[in-house]
Amino acid sequence: MNMLKWFIKAINKINKGFLWQGKERANSGCCLVAWTKVTRPLDLGGLGIPNLEVMSWALQMRW
Repeated sequence: MNMLKWFIKAINKINKGFLWQGKERANSGCCLVAWTKVTRPLDLGGLGIPNLEVMSWALQMRW
């Protein structure tokens, strides 16, 4: 399953909106932490939210 870039961006936008504002979409400037830091594992100081682009790539490699 090859996830398109625009699809991943749309899902990330919804995730950001829910996390930062509790809404469907977040405006720019409301994010308190960079998204790359949020998607880190808990052990590395992130929130453990999976990075969909990396997860898609890993799933394709496994198949």
